[in-house]
Amino acid sequence: MNDPAAQRPSDSSGRPRTGPGYSGIHRILALVFTGAAAACCMLVAADLVVGRQAGGDVFIAALNTLAAAAFWWMAATSRPG
Repeated sequence: MNDPAAQRPSDSSGRPRTGPGYSGIHRILALVFTGAAAACCMLVAADLVVGRQAGGDVFIAALNTLAAAAFWWMAATSRPG
C-alpha cells in the first residue's frame, strides 16, 4: 500500500539535474544576477557621489557578481554538444 517507489516521481533519482533543459534556467538566473550586480555597482557609485559609506553595497555587489559568474559557468557547461 505505501510503496515509496510508487509515490516518488520518476525524475527524482537523487542525481543533480543537468542537461539542455536546465541550461535555460541557468541562463535566466545568470541574467538576473548580472542585472543585480550592475545595479549594485551603480548604487555604490551613487553612494560615493553622495558621500555615504559603500561597504555593505560593495559586499552585496561582490556576492551578486560571484553568483552571476557561477550561473554563467553552469549555463555554458550544461549546453549539449
